[in-house]
Amino acid sequence: MLKRLMTICLGLVAVLVACGIPDTGQVTTIQDKDLRQLGDTIPPTSTSTIPPTTIVPTTTTPIVNTSTTIALDEVTVYLISGGQLRGYPRFVAKPATVNQAITALQAGPPSGDVGSGLRSAVPTRREAPINGTQDGSGVATVELPPGFFEQIPQEDQLLAIGQIVLTVTEVGGVGQVLFRQNGEPLPVPRRAPGGLTNGNEPLAHRDYEALLNPPVTTTSTIATEPPVETTVV
Repeated sequence: MLKRLMTICLGLVAVLVACGIPDTGQVTTIQDKDLRQLGDTIPPTSTSTIPPTTIVPTTTTPIVNTSTTIALDEVTVYLISGGQLRGYPRFVAKPATVNQAITALQAGPPSGDVGSGLRSAVPTRREAPINGTQDGSGVATVELPPGFFEQIPQEDQLLAIGQIVLTVTEVGGVGQVLFRQNGEPLPVPRRAPGGLTNGNEPLAHRDYEALLNPPVTTTSTIATEPPVETTVV
């Protein structure tokens, strides 16, 4: 009888061992059906990809301020006041050239009170572009465009040539002026109306001094521009 009881107890222990892990920490075998039920309760795993941080490079261009002082030269341009010529200073980029002086002359009288009562017999550069050159010999060559005198009343033609000669001979290194048209010598008015040069004779300041009133002076001013300062950004 005792032997039979021991056999039954051993069988019960074997059954308990095969059934699972109790709270005491012993290992318990889990059946396949239990695993299937457990799988039904676990939510599906989702995978998310976090994109790497994108860094947009920024390029900053620094602003450089450069101040440049432009040196100026003073030239005297001759304008008509009361039927005669008077000299007025103008400022051009240094060094002053014959062409710069002529360009300043063709700009005409200034606007405002300073230019009140002044006029010019020389057409503007848009109407009649005049070009001047100098070769270092002291004689400047002034090229007048075709039809130049047709744009000027006859009574003002002497004044117009006087304006050009007096203005050009104020440029440093220039004492005389020759006029050309299409590269050929051009006779121009001198002294009394109707008097013309032969086109080959250089003209000087003294040839038109009779048109000045008062005699040549540069004490009156059109403008007193200081050296120009420009900023390049």
